[in-house]
Amino acid sequence: MKTDITDKVYTGSPDGELVPLNKCACGKEFEYWDFILSIYDDNPKECPNCGRKLFASIQVRVFEITE
Repeated sequence: MKTDITDKVYTGSPDGELVPLNKCACGKEFEYWDFILSIYDDNPKECPNCGRKLFASIQVRVFEITE
């Protein structure tokens, strides 16, 4: 089962298929790029503090500004 916990974590800016996790939902904080999530759900990264298995999803939005 996949559960969206985006509002419970802090991430840095993604780079390609990788996203740095700065703070897990359990409260464990990581230095920038020390804990890296991929976008593939078949290979989640396990938090060393709580054992949660995590992956990231990257969403791009495009906006137009009109006068």
